[in-house]
Amino acid sequence: EAGEQCLIEVVDLLFAETFSVEVDEGFVFLAWRTRENSLCGGSAEPCALLTSGFAGNDILLSFLVSDEVFFLEPELRPDAPLVSEALDCIDVPDSGVNPGTDLKKVTLSGDNAICNDGSPGVMYIRAAGSELAAQDWTIYFQGGSGCLGPDCAERWCRLSNRMSTLGTPEATNVGGIFNRRDDNQLGDNNQAFLYYCSSDNFSGQSTDFVVEESEEAPEYRIHFRGNAILNAALATLERGAISDDQSVVLPPLGGAGTVTLSGASAGCGSLGYNADRVGERLQGLGLATQVICDANFAPDLAFLPDDERVDAVAASAETISNLRSENLDIVRDESCLELQIEEPWRCDVASYVLANHVTRSPVFVRMDLGDNTIYENYEGVGYTLEEFARSTREALISASEGLGIEQPPRPLSVYGPACGRHSAVFSDTSYFETMVGEGNAARSYSDAVEDWIAGTQVVLVDSVPATSSVCSE
Repeated sequence: EAGEQCLIEVVDLLFAETFSVEVDEGFVFLAWRTRENSLCGGSAEPCALLTSGFAGNDILLSFLVSDEVFFLEPELRPDAPLVSEALDCIDVPDSGVNPGTDLKKVTLSGDNAICNDGSPGVMYIRAAGSELAAQDWTIYFQGGSGCLGPDCAERWCRLSNRMSTLGTPEATNVGGIFNRRDDNQLGDNNQAFLYYCSSDNFSGQSTDFVVEESEEAPEYRIHFRGNAILNAALATLERGAISDDQSVVLPPLGGAGTVTLSGASAGCGSLGYNADRVGERLQGLGLATQVICDANFAPDLAFLPDDERVDAVAASAETISNLRSENLDIVRDESCLELQIEEPWRCDVASYVLANHVTRSPVFVRMDLGDNTIYENYEGVGYTLEEFARSTREALISASEGLGIEQPPRPLSVYGPACGRHSAVFSDTSYFETMVGEGNAARSYSDAVEDWIAGTQVVLVDSVPATSSVCSE
């Protein structure tokens, strides 16, 4: 029966059995699973096992008197087409990065390190630009929203380049924090750009999730394996990543340097889930870690006007969190889950987790007070843009004062322009030219990051209405 294990003890030369698989309706048998000590691994044929041929072979006979265990395990999957096969709205996904020459592609191999459509996860890498930065790293988590299952069909037809790597180029160029200009302190670091194709904030653990047929789409299956992609990327970097074309060879990740973990939008959300877990892993390699989170510090409930709209925001967040658990099998911050037993949905709110639970690394947050992309989630329950801006400002100031629940207080550095722009960490104009502050105290995003790296706590947040932002084109 499904889910049962059968133990067979084989002790003589008389054993002879042939094993086959009968699957329930709705599933298909792929092959016998390949693993250590597996039998018939990779074959889809009935597995015939007999010991009569062991006679006269001391090595084979030794297995009959040993305690060694061997496995025969069928590999099944739901009998439903992949999202890419079920929907005919596109032929081949395009790319979520532009073709370029600076960072070269690495195709990831690893257990289930696959995108929504089953294509392999990838990252882009570039070696350090100077000897001084040879032990330092910037690892970027790409953003691009996400989906929860039933809404993935619409996402595939609109944004398949965040669900597949089939259209990705062999190399790309990236600006902002990766730009190797003289006034960018992080620009010369070893660089790794984690391409986002799993729609789950690099945190899902679900394979072959089946979405039932609806009026909008036929039945399909989809993978949410972002956590496996992240682990495969880190493992590859730890070994010493080599680009697919062999032109870039990075040193093994580890030693005495500093790793800057950065992400924007859904990539910032990824850090809410993963920053402490990844930080612990990297610190175990002798590295220091720091976090730059861009464009996903939405105001938590405590900073919103206290009326019935707060209940609507909480109810929506709880519903989404439940779907992430049931459909995506999300990995969340452990300290948050330990505390939020009654309200585990709070562990999906990046601003709450960053301000209260990410403790292994110093954190720098940039959030535009007029971020229309994030505001859309609040507009739907009746908040005005001004209310959103005031609440965002209050959340940033509170985080800078270390008013979260972690003890001792751990203030964040915060940068809050009022330019109506979503993510900015990869925009040359927004990263180097947008300014916040009055007179000589005005600082660009890049300046503020440099101050923070030097050990200065940064608190640069515009007022509402705006008075101190100089916005780039």
